[in-house]
Amino acid sequence: MKKSLLNLVAVCGFSLLAVDVYAEQGSKGMDMAGMKMDGMPAKTTNTTVLADGEVKAINKESNNITLKHGRIKSTTVEMGPMTMSFPVKDKALLSNVKAGDKVKFTVENVNGEAIVTVLLVQK
Repeated sequence: MKKSLLNLVAVCGFSLLAVDVYAEQGSKGMDMAGMKMDGMPAKTTNTTVLADGEVKAINKESNNITLKHGRIKSTTVEMGPMTMSFPVKDKALLSNVKAGDKVKFTVENVNGEAIVTVLLVQK
């Protein structure tokens, strides 16, 4: 009987510890795959942080570019490293870029969609 009670107390203790750890992780702002697209107006700053990427593909007909990129942190989008296709704000951004180019770029949330707004080819 004492052994059963001791086992029950141990299981309850470990369960409470696991719930506490899980709750603590949730309070740190965990998000889906490191992505955060915030529709709220961002604080205005004079500094624009450009992300690094490599062009994997371009589709000029649909105004899309596929980028293998590092961490993105703009005024409205936060995203971890991955390879992803993005629409571009202006098709002229695609005129001087080709697959394999190293680029610096910015992605912003425009009407709920992550869109490349700045794209600079690195020499």
